[in-house]
Amino acid sequence: MKIKTKLLLGFGLLFVVVVFFGIVSIYYIEDISEYSKTTVKNNYETLTFTRDMRAVLDENDLPLSASAATAFGNSLKKQENNITEPGEKEATAGVRAAFGQIVDPGSPLTAKQQAERTARLQLKTIEGLNMKAIEQKNDYIHTTVSKATFLLGGIVFITFLILFVFIINFPGFILNPLNKFIDGVHQIRQKNYDARLEFQTGDEFAALAVEFNAMATELSEMENSSLTQVISCENQLKIVVEEMPAGVIGLNEKQQIIFVNSEARSILKIGDKLVNGLPVHDVVKGSLLKTILESKPGEDGIKLSTGTVHYEVKKFEIVVPNLKPKFDTLQFAGYTAGMIYILKPMEQTKPDTVKAG
Repeated sequence: MKIKTKLLLGFGLLFVVVVFFGIVSIYYIEDISEYSKTTVKNNYETLTFTRDMRAVLDENDLPLSASAATAFGNSLKKQENNITEPGEKEATAGVRAAFGQIVDPGSPLTAKQQAERTARLQLKTIEGLNMKAIEQKNDYIHTTVSKATFLLGGIVFITFLILFVFIINFPGFILNPLNKFIDGVHQIRQKNYDARLEFQTGDEFAALAVEFNAMATELSEMENSSLTQVISCENQLKIVVEEMPAGVIGLNEKQQIIFVNSEARSILKIGDKLVNGLPVHDVVKGSLLKTILESKPGEDGIKLSTGTVHYEVKKFEIVVPNLKPKFDTLQFAGYTAGMIYILKPMEQTKPDTVKAG
């Protein structure tokens, strides 16, 4: 699975959870708001109407005056347009019937009084129905709030869990392969071209590991090829140097012997002991060494004598080229990697020959 796909899945899941959280929150907020609004609009208005009608009956004697009858009739009409609960319609109709008898001019006072008691009883029924409805709606609101709190709390917990897992695993998901790559590059810098990276994830890191392994293989092959050429050239050089009639000594930049042929061993009286890698000062003693080392590169005038044989010393500086890129061109640079001294036998002694002690 590609890294992009994994990121899309992780962030997509988190996005879905957040959106779901928002939808659930809006749903319960709207539900609670609607029930609260319905309770205020319907039930509390009904209680207001019944209170106004009861106040008319409490504050006025029978028979009712025209203004009192009008006030009662207006409140009753509003109540008839605000019937919401089961049984409220019948009770309201009972109030209407009792009110009609109360305001009937032909009704005796006793009948009016009985109708008043009936109207009060029906008003009490209407109030009871609406109070019960308010209580039920209030219980429903509390239940809905509890349910919403539990559900939203669960969503918050799931969101936190997803974020926690994402925070814990995501850095390792990126950093662990990067650390392996850093270690692999370090191995390559140490010329350990056998270093390999293995990823079974099938993502971009796996593809990069394949390229890294291919690079390491090519570097290994190039190094083996170069090393083979160097060893071949070294062996050829040893054969050529060994067959030369002159003595040849090769030193590196640290004044350590890198090669010396048989003629040079004889001249310097080294014998067959191993001297490669040893400082030349520890191998050759006396003025002969001083004369050889103090000769200048390419100088043809230095001659030395070991008593019976005279030698001409030639000195050559080994300069290793180093191509360094600079802007759009390659500039040549070099550094001294050592010296080669050639001790060539002379046929006769010349006046400027230096005798070595």
